[in-house]
Amino acid sequence: MKKYLIVFVVGSIGMLKAQTSSSVKMSLKQAIESAESNNIDVRKSSNDVLMATETVKQTAAIGLPQISASAGYNQFLTIPGQYVKNFAGPSPEYIKLVFSQKISSTAGISANQLIFDGSYLVALKATKDFLNLSTLLDAKTKNDVQFNVAKAYLMVATTEKNITVVDANITVLEKSLSDLKEVNKEGFAEKLDVQRLSLALGNLKIQKEKLSNGVSMLKNVLKLQMGMDINTNLELTDNIEQINDQIKMSDAEINKFDSKLRIEYQILDQSIRLGNLDKKRYQMGYLPRLVGFYQLQGSTNRPEFNFFQSNLPINNSWVPSQLFGLQLQLTIFDGLAGASKIRETQLKINKAKLDLENFNNAANMQFNNAQKSYETQLKQAEIQKENLDLAKQIFETATTKYNEGVGSSLEVMQADTDLKTSQNNYLSAIYDLVMAKIDYYQTTGKTIK
Repeated sequence: MKKYLIVFVVGSIGMLKAQTSSSVKMSLKQAIESAESNNIDVRKSSNDVLMATETVKQTAAIGLPQISASAGYNQFLTIPGQYVKNFAGPSPEYIKLVFSQKISSTAGISANQLIFDGSYLVALKATKDFLNLSTLLDAKTKNDVQFNVAKAYLMVATTEKNITVVDANITVLEKSLSDLKEVNKEGFAEKLDVQRLSLALGNLKIQKEKLSNGVSMLKNVLKLQMGMDINTNLELTDNIEQINDQIKMSDAEINKFDSKLRIEYQILDQSIRLGNLDKKRYQMGYLPRLVGFYQLQGSTNRPEFNFFQSNLPINNSWVPSQLFGLQLQLTIFDGLAGASKIRETQLKINKAKLDLENFNNAANMQFNNAQKSYETQLKQAEIQKENLDLAKQIFETATTKYNEGVGSSLEVMQADTDLKTSQNNYLSAIYDLVMAKIDYYQTTGKTIK
């Protein structure tokens, strides 16, 4: 029995390890789609849209019939009365008269219907615009998350590419160091050359370890942006060159810009609309408010609790009553509070218009900067690609010469250093180019997907 138990436990641990070691593989597009569903800020903004929808329903309900029912029961422990002069005889001079029954009860139903209220009509329109504003804010949140995920994904992909380059350099140096040691044993190479290569190899391994640690931290940032569990093993399927190819730039559209396409512009414009509606709501508040009502009520007074008895005298019966009418409300003087609210709302509208004007200027500046940055980074990437190809040729030539005995190890070391520098410069240039593309998309109101 113990033997079977041990086998079961060991098997369970193995299955648990297999589950925890499984990885989630994602492309940039999949990462963005995952974030749009799981990011906490996105889920909160989606919840805000649902709340705004309920606000619209609550406001609309004010214009629908309001029906309520009521019931009451009263029982006197001591029935009140009143002393009056005794007109029936000389004694006693005053007698106590009781005009109430011991038990009284009422039951009724009432209905109210708003017939006209200018403020309500404006408020109903404002709630719909408020829903539109919530939808725009939700779209902006998704856009922000999309670009944040793209930038975080790019940083991870760039760092992983650096590790790949370092790994390739380590392989080359290990091969060169192994060959050099054999040559050194034969007396055809100096020990100093072996030490130099060993030092370079050791530095590369340290660099790789630092980059590996950096990847883990950057992946955590990406997983946080995606709303993914931090403990999940995440693997990226797109490298930096693939990301660069995916985010395309059209020459026909590169000079086109319209700030109205920016979600920020639409939000500011919507806030101005809401401000105008708010102002109109206060203005409509000076119009009369008309409400219709209807009431049906029954009441009874009884000397004792006999509601479940039959064949009672008529004075124990329920006495019905009905009432309907109209109620008109008109504000004659409110201490000038309404006029002050109208002026305050107009000041808010003016401020929102200034914010919109400022945004237009800032958006045009951002577009010009993003356009120039993209053009600059595109040229830099082309130059660094040419430099990298040249550095590879120089390194191959230096290695060939050294193997044939007509070159020096110092020349190989210098060529290797230049190659690493060119590789780093090229990766940095591609990273800056993709970042420039992302900034351009964000500035023009485009989406990456």
